[in-house]
Order: sequence, then structure tokens, then C-alpha cells
Amino acid sequence: MKPTLLCPEFVLRGHDSEPEPGLAVLVSGKHIAAIGAVSELRAAAAERIDLPGCMLMPGFVNAHQHGRGVSQIQLGYPDQRLELWMAQRRSRGVPDIRAIGLLAAAEMLRNGVTCAVHADLAYGSGDYEAELRACVAAYDESGLRACVAVGVCDQGAIVFPQAMEAEFLAGLPAHLRARLRAETEPPYAADWAATSGLMDRLMADYADRDRLSWCYGPSGPQWVTDESFRLVAADARRRGINLHIHAMETVAQFEACRRLYPEGMVRHLRGLGAVGPNTVFAHGVFLTDDDLDVIAECGARVATNPGSNLRLCDGTARVHEMMARGIRVGVGSDNSTLMDDEDLLSEARVASRLVGRRNWETPARASARQTIEMLTTGGAAIAGFDGRIGRLASGWCADLVALSLDTARGVYLDADMPLLEAVVARSRGSDVRLTMVAGQVLYRDGHFTRIDLARVRRDAAAAARRARLPDDAADIAITHELKPYLARFYSDLTRDTRFPDMLS
Repeated sequence: MKPTLLCPEFVLRGHDSEPEPGLAVLVSGKHIAAIGAVSELRAAAAERIDLPGCMLMPGFVNAHQHGRGVSQIQLGYPDQRLELWMAQRRSRGVPDIRAIGLLAAAEMLRNGVTCAVHADLAYGSGDYEAELRACVAAYDESGLRACVAVGVCDQGAIVFPQAMEAEFLAGLPAHLRARLRAETEPPYAADWAATSGLMDRLMADYADRDRLSWCYGPSGPQWVTDESFRLVAADARRRGINLHIHAMETVAQFEACRRLYPEGMVRHLRGLGAVGPNTVFAHGVFLTDDDLDVIAECGARVATNPGSNLRLCDGTARVHEMMARGIRVGVGSDNSTLMDDEDLLSEARVASRLVGRRNWETPARASARQTIEMLTTGGAAIAGFDGRIGRLASGWCADLVALSLDTARGVYLDADMPLLEAVVARSRGSDVRLTMVAGQVLYRDGHFTRIDLARVRRDAAAAARRARLPDDAADIAITHELKPYLARFYSDLTRDTRFPDMLS
């Protein structure tokens, strides 16, 4: 690639910097070569891209999503409790994962996302490895940087906690009980040996992809046995990759973990060797004060997903208290943002505004700088690219976004208002003018350079239509019949559950 000079109105080097006027960024190959005055750098560039009225800044990192380019609303899944939403998946077939993943990548690029964490998600096709490879193919075709999680799940397939499964089954009609007991095919790799072997193959086969990183994705403490946590944590340390753990997303999960781990969920996982600087807790809505203290002590991280958590009736993670403890936080869309889009900038704004308690003693909302940090370096650490992306500096990867300042400024912006405050308060993903990953412009002024968006959208729509019905039509009636039993079970489980009121 020829050296390119990007000339915006302002350059924002990172969350701890001020927007600087009069600077340009020289990109050579996949990296940033220099930042300086246009007059100093223009002779080194073969191409110049002028970006008037824009702020050039580090690209956004989507710290938790699943490659679903067609949203759950579009697919016929109404917003409801997560446990019911998961049950409803049996009434649909397996989509073309590459097709919907490519659309997800396109929508993220359009909204300034340059890197995404693909958290564990198994569609139950019977070939989990093929599912993962289809995800990788989508990210590769789009040009998006990605961290892909290999899932781990070995208990709680019917209900959680596992010890209550027999009780739940006993309360079902005989035909439902028989149907659930007959479903023995694991959605992920069959056992730990198969999981580790799968990771071996994937890391070897894609070793030359510098835009790709890997992590393990334990589904959550209520879905993973202690022995599996010990094994996966040790293997993650050996490989130098992250653990990306779904944790404390719902009140049912909180209650299950409260029963399973009286000493505290995070303390228990720390005893298994599963909590450290390479650990990420996704969602974390119901993390207790003690959980947060241990996370901070161990240097673990949290990926918050505010819109998704609100839509699924779970409330919100206490982002402001996490940051007050020094916990690094990233923000994810979960492919289920508040506005049902991939506008990660707006989603970060939601996360920053959700103050946990309405009094003067608790930490204030996240600042503009902290919000940008969540979108950039906080997400980079979660994605396994810490020190390589999330900042504009010489030698760092050229993953950046040009954001039009028209929306932030509007018809008037007072001179006393810091520009970064206005951007965080008012800008949206639709303000993105240019998205670059590894030195390559992938999106500019409404157009994609590597993909045909019309074709991508047609393919994703066709994939959704084909997956509208499950392979076994009986699963539709079974889903409808099963959901009230699940609702009653989890309602009973959480009847006496009390968690500190987030808004009191």
C-alpha cells in the first residue's frame, strides 16, 4: 500500500489527549508512520485524503458481539428475558453464518468499529468448527479486525443450576421431558480434549492473519464445571490468550451463582485460576461489590453491553463503580443495542450515563475521556490487541476513524464547551466518514471498498428467510409449550432474590 496522508480538522491521539488542530497522520503499510504538520509530511505521501470538518481518532472496538448481522427483532425474537430468548432459538434453523456475519461486520465498519470480539455462540449445527470458520471467513472478507472466542459449556443445558435439572424435568409433561432428555448432542466441542484440539487447529491454520486473535469463551459459571474452568484457564495462560466469560448477565444467573458459590462467584473462579489480567467478564450486570473488588485486585476486565441488558430486562452494569476501582472496561453491542443497530458510539454514551445510585456519595458518571477509553484502549485490551490498537501513535496499527463534527457542533457550539464533551454527548455512528483497518480504507462516505453492500444484504436476507423454520417442524410447538415452564422455573428460582437497587 502506498503511503497515505490523512488531513482532518482535528487529530485525537487517544482518550487521554485533547483534539489537536492542524495535524495530519501519515500511514505507511499497516501502521502509522508519523503524526505532524501537513507541510512536514506531505512529501512522504503518495496519496492525500482531506477530511474537512472531521476529527481523526482511534477506531472503536466492539468488546462483545456475536456476528449477528440480522437483529433478533428482525428474526422474530421479541425482547424478553434472556432465558426465554435462548429457548426460542430452537424454533429457528441454523442460518448461513458467513452471510449474516459479513453483514454484521459491514454495519460495524459503517459505524466506526475497526475491531470486534466475537463471543462464543453455537448454533447447534452439529459442526461447531465449521461455524467458527464461517465467522472467521466473514471477518476476513470484510477486513474487520477480530478476536474470536472458542466456546466452552458442559452443564446446565436444560436449566441452571445443574442440580435443579431433575426437579425441572419432573414437572414437565412426559413428551416434553422425553424430548429434552433425547437432546444429547453438545453444541460446542464434545469435551475438553476436543476443545483444546480445536483451538490448536484454528491457531495453526490462521497463524498468518495478523488481524485475527483468539480467546476462550466459557459460557458462564452456571454453564461450566469447575474442572473445565481449571483446564481452560490453565490452557489460556499457556497460550497467552484471554478468557472471555459471560457472567452475571441476568438475575437468574446471579441467583444460581449465589447458590453455587457462597464465597462469591469471582472469588470462586479465582480459586480455580480463572481470574487474572487475561480474564474478561462480559455483561457483569449483577457483579457484587466483592466481585468488583476481586476483579480490580486481579487486573481483570469487564465488557459492558448496556442496550442489550436493558432490552432483556436485566438493568445495567455499574460501569462508574468499576472505573472508580480502576477496572478497565470496554463496551459491546451484543448485536442488540438500544436502537437495534451497531452504533457503538451511542451505546458507549448509554453506558456512561447510567449512574448506579442517585446520591452524592457514589462515583459520578463516566467522563468523556473514560467513554472514549471504553471505546478504544479498554476494548483493545479485551480483544487481545493491547498496545497495538486504540491510540494514534507512530508504530501503532493504523486502525482509525474519521468522525464528522457537524452533529456535535450543530448550529452553534459555545467556545467554552470542550469538543470531546460535545462529541461524546451528541455524535453518532452515522457521523463516521472514513474507517481504516490495518492501513486500508474499508469505508468512506457511504461506500465500502472491499465488499458489495447490496450483495451482502441480499445474502443475509436470504439466509434469514432460509433459517425461519427449524429442521424439525415439531420444535416450533415444543418451544411454545416449553417457555411457560421455563418462566415458572426461573421465577420461582429468583422469587426471594435481592440485589442492591441500582437506582436507589
